[in-house]
Amino acid sequence: MRFSVLLSAAVFLVSSTSAATLEKRCALKREPMTIKDGLLVAKVKVGTPPQTFSVVFDTSNSLTWVPAVECHTPECRQQSHLYNANASSTAVDLHKKQSIKYAEGVCLDAKLYTDTISVAGLPVSNQLFGSAYSVKGLGGEDYLGSLGLGGFNADGSTNYLTSNSSATKRQFSNGGGFAQNGFQSAYGTGSQQFGMVTTGSGGFYQKRNNEKSDAEFIFGGVDHNVYKGDVAYLKLPTCDYGDSPFWKTEIKCVKLTDKIDIKLAPKSLASLSTGSNYISAPTKQADLLHASIDATYDTTDNTYKFKCCDDLSTLPTLKIDFKGYRVSLPPKLYVVQDTKESCHTLINRNSADDKNWVLGGAFLNNFYHIYDTSNLQVGLAIPKGGCDAVIEKIKN
Repeated sequence: MRFSVLLSAAVFLVSSTSAATLEKRCALKREPMTIKDGLLVAKVKVGTPPQTFSVVFDTSNSLTWVPAVECHTPECRQQSHLYNANASSTAVDLHKKQSIKYAEGVCLDAKLYTDTISVAGLPVSNQLFGSAYSVKGLGGEDYLGSLGLGGFNADGSTNYLTSNSSATKRQFSNGGGFAQNGFQSAYGTGSQQFGMVTTGSGGFYQKRNNEKSDAEFIFGGVDHNVYKGDVAYLKLPTCDYGDSPFWKTEIKCVKLTDKIDIKLAPKSLASLSTGSNYISAPTKQADLLHASIDATYDTTDNTYKFKCCDDLSTLPTLKIDFKGYRVSLPPKLYVVQDTKESCHTLINRNSADDKNWVLGGAFLNNFYHIYDTSNLQVGLAIPKGGCDAVIEKIKN
């Protein structure tokens, strides 16, 4: 966060310990973020000279992409900035195309290029990315595109999506070519940690320079000044779990206080996905959870709706057990009140098997969430400034 040194007219002495701490803090790189539709959005710059785009910083896929001047779908036409490869002296056309089909018919088609991509003023050269010439069902007026921060494998290959997709494509990348490699290493600082810290219910922990940011992307290490208490570190799954372990962890149990307690099958996984606003559960488990509060699934908008009153605190707390930790979300964090008597939850169905959950913005936006490649783990911590979520150690 904001780091200030107060200088007096007298002698200012810095111990070797405090100097080292200050140096470490200054090594961290930051980019302000806003929350749009529950997603974490920030600016990236592509090309030489740089072209600026507001994109989702997405831990659920590895393909960075931006809308192109060739794109004429409604989603692209509402954007004020479209990528022009001809205007960049560092653009290299790979003469390849990539299509990604998300859930519910949402899709994009892109030409693959390499170019220089910058975040927080720091560039990664020869970044593989997609110049999207067709985008359907994605984005908003203020953003369109993705900085891919997930979906890679230890052997250097990538899956363009790790959740919310009916198909993934496994390809090999050259060293450091993908966003997760370039930005997690903070350009040679030796750290393989990045994270995002967002608004708690009590407000953003600290505004920097009066910016209207809702969050920050922090890379090059962990900022120990933006959270309170301890970090709950959760191990990534081992290779026998199947696809890319980035960014997933084992999930044990989900309950709604005393209403229902669902023990999950061994090797069930939860994906930490900043590419979705929802907590997404296998259909049978999502139905069981909502039956306990008399909620029914509305196929029109794909949400669970139920009758409720103004006092949401009477609803049960959502509790999710990981290996060694329990995270509790009070109802106001997972329930949205539509009218005085009608509510819907931020928990929806996914088409995955019974062992895969997705924890999107409804979950992650309550925490400082940390992604640590070097130690093969993810971390959750409570931001300073207050948060209604609770993290506690448990034995399981």
